[in-house]
Amino acid sequence: MDKIISNLRELSASSYHLITDRTVSQLHAGILFEQLSTQTPASLWVIDNGESFKSLETVEYLAREMVKGGIDRGSVIVAVGGGVIGNLSGLTAALLFRGIRFVHVPTTLIAAADSVASLKQAVNLSVGKNLLGCFHKPTAVLIDLNFLRTLPSTQIRSGMYEIIKNALTVATENIPLLESGLKQDANYSDTELMVIVEAGLLAKQKVMKADKCERKEALVFEYGHTVGHAIELAAEGRVPHGEAVGLGMIVAAEVASRLGRLSEADRSLHHRLLRRNGLTVRLPVGVTVAAVMALVRMDNKRGYVCTRPDQVAMILLDGLGVPAGPIGRPLILVDASLIQSCIEDCLAGVKDIAVEESRQ
Repeated sequence: MDKIISNLRELSASSYHLITDRTVSQLHAGILFEQLSTQTPASLWVIDNGESFKSLETVEYLAREMVKGGIDRGSVIVAVGGGVIGNLSGLTAALLFRGIRFVHVPTTLIAAADSVASLKQAVNLSVGKNLLGCFHKPTAVLIDLNFLRTLPSTQIRSGMYEIIKNALTVATENIPLLESGLKQDANYSDTELMVIVEAGLLAKQKVMKADKCERKEALVFEYGHTVGHAIELAAEGRVPHGEAVGLGMIVAAEVASRLGRLSEADRSLHHRLLRRNGLTVRLPVGVTVAAVMALVRMDNKRGYVCTRPDQVAMILLDGLGVPAGPIGRPLILVDASLIQSCIEDCLAGVKDIAVEESRQ
């Protein structure tokens, strides 16, 4: 933490405004705030945990109260937390005075190894995830692996699903490492966590160099998110983001397989890796196929390509590391009825197409 404080002070901010959640405020953010405020004006904003607070109302509250508290163009907003806090902080920083500096201090694996590399800052609507937002580049990303040591195993596994996604889509060289190294108990050493974080960030950086706004080639990082986002929203915060994306990848692999794009071996590899990370291949209790499909139709990738009302644009694979679709726009039009059928068969127990994989 001393290094993080030193790096923040080097920004010479007129004031620091830390945004965090209730859990992280007790573990890390409170200490960070106390030490920063000894030399520079600082404030600490604690948001309730959960996706339901990732909203424009929360951003408006933060911005209004920060303005009342004296934030100015020389201030720095510091996101101390996971993906929800990162998005709230990034969007607030982007909107205040048409853009001020902000810094990521990720405290979850999914943030440290994946989301902090993105320029996308967004909040949810009741009809879909990440539908309101913009692009705003963080001034710095400051990672302390000691923060990850306080995470429950569910959060470590959540981050690993995004690492698996990156390996399947753009970093196939990491697949052997995952096949031999994934742990269902998520008990990784510091060295293993460092390798995981570096692998995640390098995978994103090599694609985002040419597509910083993730509107072309980097759309591939939305793999698993069409159905995953829908499950996450339908579950009303009861399912970690990474786990929902894992379920989304199961469906995406099945869709690609039925379209004759993905081989049986590659489809089976999806199941094997995701199950080794502890994925239960079923819809969460209380989540219906109908609810998921209603949200799938509101996916935030609508408009990149022209679709009929009964179609959805999805990221699919033609093989490991081979996104389907035209170069520079990895999107495939899929009939909604096929997506629904795959959700029913893979996740709703209509039939279990992966019994053999589950026994491995």
